[in-house]
Amino acid sequence: MRLPSWLVWYKKPEYRDIREYADNVNTGRRAMSPDGRRTMIPSRLRLDRILQNRTCSPMSLYDFYMYLKHIEFSAENLEFYMWYKNYEASYAKGNGDIKELDYGSIPSASQSDSSVAKIKELVPGDDESFDPEIAKETLERIAQLIAVDAICSAKSKTCSAPAPPKTGSAKPTAADLSNFQLLNPTTGAVARTELDTIVELFLSPGGTKELNIPPIMRQQAIADLQNSTHPAALKPVADHVYGLLRNCSHRNLVRLGVSNDTFETICVATALGFVNLIAGFLVVLLRGFVPYRGAHSMFEAFCAWPLWWLGMTLVLSGLRGSCFFLLLFSRRQALPWERFDDSGGKMSNQTGFMKTLSRLMIFDRRLRVKEKHLRRLQQKIVLQSIAGGSIFACACVLVFIFLPMWRETIVLQQGGGQLVLGGGQDGRIN
Repeated sequence: MRLPSWLVWYKKPEYRDIREYADNVNTGRRAMSPDGRRTMIPSRLRLDRILQNRTCSPMSLYDFYMYLKHIEFSAENLEFYMWYKNYEASYAKGNGDIKELDYGSIPSASQSDSSVAKIKELVPGDDESFDPEIAKETLERIAQLIAVDAICSAKSKTCSAPAPPKTGSAKPTAADLSNFQLLNPTTGAVARTELDTIVELFLSPGGTKELNIPPIMRQQAIADLQNSTHPAALKPVADHVYGLLRNCSHRNLVRLGVSNDTFETICVATALGFVNLIAGFLVVLLRGFVPYRGAHSMFEAFCAWPLWWLGMTLVLSGLRGSCFFLLLFSRRQALPWERFDDSGGKMSNQTGFMKTLSRLMIFDRRLRVKEKHLRRLQQKIVLQSIAGGSIFACACVLVFIFLPMWRETIVLQQGGGQLVLGGGQDGRIN
């Protein structure tokens, strides 16, 4: 029997270095991880939905690209995979010999020039080893694929991507070919120049966007493309790249996406939680032994319950990379890749003390989490942290309430002084 999702304790994904992982896979030291179900990554935030652009900020396709560009420095993986899926669907429309695909993020006329321009400014310069005009057109097409904007409804708070063109055996119309100018169904001339550009960019050793793939796979793909323009020649490379995106980049994106605040602020909130825990223990010990043992009722152990509860709640949230206070309001601060402008420079001009203070401020530059499934995950973290803090506080009270330091003392007035009769360890009155 499977437990409800809200009862499954959420643990954020562990960080994986994509270069180390890719090198281990390429050299055979480890196999590519299977595509199994992971409770740490909700199904509504899985990689396929991001690639189909069916998620919103901060988990959108454009956010994923900016993360790969500025944080992981592996944007070539996403660029190649998006190009390949578009080429595969386009080839099917022009030749009708590929099984129908269900893929949602194929370029359409709904893309805005401004969003496409954001990606164009991030692509590298031309290379002398191939036709710069063809290379420019290829990179612009990839930019359009990544820059498709998800439609986030203000009322329903849901996201959807533009409807993909249908693929299948039917010949494309003139309107379809205007959107898919990748190949000539008769001669294949456009496909050949396109593939030559992709080989120079992504497959050739030392290429501008060289992929980190096994040498044998690289050589086989280049050899197959010499005799064919069929997408099957690049399918092993695309599958390998998809595995790297799924097993490394995507889980790292979710790990950072759940973290709704800066590292410094999370550390401060977690440290505040430990301070509350220590304060709770001090309160109990002081009430138990000051002014003398047995001076207070055992029920005063409940005085430390709020401190233990708040302290453990903050610690549990912080250990999972989230600030509890921002989680309560479904707010977040700008994530690392959102602090870069479109040209790759830092957006903030603050320096020194003000920059450090800004990173420590909880509600500085607060943003609303648009992706509803990420909000639900963060709300789950809040509820689990509160429940965990309550259980911990109750357990501490049960431990301290039965300690002998709470044995009540009887004070009798006798003349001008006091006679103190206290309970001893054996239960007799002294």
